[in-house]
Amino acid sequence: MDTHYAINIGRQICSGARDVAAIISSELGISVYDKKLLKSASDESGFSEEFFVKADEETSRRRLRSLFLTHLTDGGMSRNYMSNESMFKLQSDAIHRIHSQEDCIFIGRCANYILRDSDRTLNLFLTATTEDRIRRICENNSGFNERKALRMLEDGDRKRAAYYNYYTGSRWGDSSSYDLCLSTSVFGVERCAEIIIDIARRKLGI
Repeated sequence: MDTHYAINIGRQICSGARDVAAIISSELGISVYDKKLLKSASDESGFSEEFFVKADEETSRRRLRSLFLTHLTDGGMSRNYMSNESMFKLQSDAIHRIHSQEDCIFIGRCANYILRDSDRTLNLFLTATTEDRIRRICENNSGFNERKALRMLEDGDRKRAAYYNYYTGSRWGDSSSYDLCLSTSVFGVERCAEIIIDIARRKLGI
């Protein structure tokens, strides 16, 4: 049995997952890993964090096959090559390492798949209505109108689905891949967090 537990949150773009995770993090006193995971992977690989951010959740077949980055080394400018499969392996290793060291929350990154052999995980998928998601985008991005926000939603969901489907062989958002699917539009962010915390305490023995 694993010593530490992980709450893995898959989500539609702008579904309120980060807000839900923040509440859970505060209540349970555990860290949230999303972009922080990229920093962890970059530290271990020697590649810059910018490399991982640019490559994160890319979905075209060309980018999934390979990615190039020009960055400074001790000897000056050099070209570095890393396949996306290698990058995924680095992030997977980081997820396993973090899970072995502490209780935490992972947002995205195929964490439910990567930790599929662990007996101490709670896997979730969060959704919201298109209207609520558009509202969040417009509130957080000045100059965005509904049409631009909708394009961002569609593009973001497409990329996440392709990334997840490619690496896991499963279907992104399919309820069979998760312990629980919740809509923040139906229950609200705070209630979703409460439900998750309650189930986590029961399932994981917190």
